[in-house]
Amino acid sequence: MSTIPEKDLPPGRHRVLREHLMSEITSEMNEANEANEAHVTPPPVRPPLWRRPAFVAPALAGALSVAVVLGVTVTRDATGPSAGPGTTSSDRAHDTMSRQSPAELLERIARTAEKGRLSRVRDDQFVYSEVENYHWKMDPDLRLPDGCLMTAEGHPYGVEQFWKSVDGQSEGLRREHADGKGSGDDGGYTENTIARQLPDKTMPEYFRQVEELPADPEGMYRWLYGLEPGERASGKRAADVDAYEKVARLLTSQLLPPKTAAALYRAAARIPGLFVVDDARDAAGRQGVAVAMKGASLSWTPDRVGARSELIFDEKTDKFLGESTVRITGPKNECDVLDKGDLVESVAVVDRGIVDETGQLP
Repeated sequence: MSTIPEKDLPPGRHRVLREHLMSEITSEMNEANEANEAHVTPPPVRPPLWRRPAFVAPALAGALSVAVVLGVTVTRDATGPSAGPGTTSSDRAHDTMSRQSPAELLERIARTAEKGRLSRVRDDQFVYSEVENYHWKMDPDLRLPDGCLMTAEGHPYGVEQFWKSVDGQSEGLRREHADGKGSGDDGGYTENTIARQLPDKTMPEYFRQVEELPADPEGMYRWLYGLEPGERASGKRAADVDAYEKVARLLTSQLLPPKTAAALYRAAARIPGLFVVDDARDAAGRQGVAVAMKGASLSWTPDRVGARSELIFDEKTDKFLGESTVRITGPKNECDVLDKGDLVESVAVVDRGIVDETGQLP
C-alpha cells in the first residue's frame, strides 16, 4: 500500500512559526503576570490564528520552553534539507542559472507535446483539473507587538478540483479541499458551482476557446503579444513579461490540444529574457527543470521586481508540472516576511483530462 510522502515546512514557514510562538510568549507572560497579581491560575493558551503546518508541534509549557523550541525550529528550517514545495531560503539562495538554452529546452518540450494524442472531445463533456496551491499573503487586520503585519496563508498545500464545461455552456463544479487532500479523499471539502462561461477576448475561459488559438508558432507568438496584422513587437520589457505571463496562465489553467501546446512552447522560446533553472519545485514538492523569467508572476507580490516565475517541467517526460514564483532578493526591512530563495506562490497541476460529468475522475 502506497503512503503519502511527508512534506517539510515550506520556505518561509519558520517565520510564521516564530511570529506565532513570540505571540504565545507575550500572551503567556502577560497572563502569568495578571494571575500573580490576582492570585488565580492563568487560563489556557488561546489557539493560534493561522493554520497549523503538516506536523503537530508538542505542547509548550511556558515561555522558556517556547523560546527553546523556537530556537531549534528556526535553526532546523533554515539549515536542513527540504522535501516540500521548494527548498529552504539558505538552499535556494545559492542556485544558479543553468547552462541549458531555453530555446533548445522548449523545442524539445514542443516535440514531445506534438506527439501527444487527445481523443475527440464532445461539447457536453468537462475538462477536469486537479491543482495544488500554495501562496503567502499578509493579514492587514493583524499586527504583532513589534508593529509588523501578521503573516497569513491563502491555500497552504490546498488542493482544488475543477470540472469546466468544454463549450462553456454547462454549469461546472469547483471543489476545494480544506484538509489538503485531493481526489483520494472523500470528505473535508466545499463545493461551488462554476457558472456558464462567456467568451473572453484576452484569455480563453473554456476548451472550445482554447481550440481557437493559433496552432502555428508565428500565429501564437502574435497572439501572445497582441499584435495586429503587420504590427511588430515593441521590444519593451513590459510586453515580454506580459507575453510570458500569458504562457503561464494558459499552462496552469487550460487543457491544450497537442498542436496548440507545441505552438505555444515554440512561440514562448522567442520571448527575450528567459533562462533555465535546473532545480525547481512546485507546490506538490515535485522537482523539475524550469524555464524562468525575472519580474514575472501569476499573482500579486509585494515586490514584483524582486521575484521570478518558473515554468516547471518533468525532466524525463517533459510534462508540465506547474508554476512557482520565487523571491530573488533578501528582506528589505524587519517586517519583510520572505527571504531570498523563498517561495511566494506555486500552482502544481496534479491531473488533467476529459470526463463525461462533474464529480467524475479521468
